[in-house]
Amino acid sequence: GQPVAKLVYESMASKPKGLYGGKGSNYQGQGLKLSKHFKT
Repeated sequence: GQPVAKLVYESMASKPKGLYGGKGSNYQGQGLKLSKHFKT
């Protein structure tokens, strides 16, 4: 098959002050969910 995407990881300029999940993100712990285009 043909490649459809390429991920490039780069180093951070400095260490982050906190982790993404530690900020009380709205997306944290939601689990899997179908797109709004699918009826359940």
